[in-house]
Amino acid sequence: MIHLALAAIFAASPAHRAPDAGVKSSMTGMRQLEIEADHLHVEGKKQETLWRGHVKVKRGTTNITCDRMLSHYTEDQEVTRVECHGNVQVFDQDKWAKGDRADFDNVTGILVVTGNPEAKQGGNHVRGTKVVFSVDQDTIEVDNATAVLKKAPEAAPGSASDSKKDKTAESKSEKTSASKKVATPR
Repeated sequence: MIHLALAAIFAASPAHRAPDAGVKSSMTGMRQLEIEADHLHVEGKKQETLWRGHVKVKRGTTNITCDRMLSHYTEDQEVTRVECHGNVQVFDQDKWAKGDRADFDNVTGILVVTGNPEAKQGGNHVRGTKVVFSVDQDTIEVDNATAVLKKAPEAAPGSASDSKKDKTAESKSEKTSASKKVATPR
């Protein structure tokens, strides 16, 4: 696995500024990203880096995984934006999202997941056309949102064991709720 520490390998001649794959950070509002992948390709003139295979990005408590990612960086080697493609998943404390694509603006802390996106927070599960995380503000917004709810089966009216079935259904519902909380990916 290639880790951001391999940036030192890209050292050029002393008269030339060495690209460090855009993983450097400073105090200009951007946060440091830790990036790992199976393969790395640096396009120094374009100030872009292509990461492929088991890509993992970490910024504070936010973790992103995907198949490949293109990062854009400044002349000062600061990552300004990343574009993730294929099997994208985002984890941040009790929040989770997945989709086909994600764009993360490292300056504003806004992450946009598209391509059949889903989001979960605690026991809430939502699907939509676009999921927007504000990493620094701890918010989630979903366009064209549809909540995914699972309901326990209900007893037939007039049945002799209605109250027993209701209690069983409530118990199953409580167990399902509890297991959703435990099973929420991180």
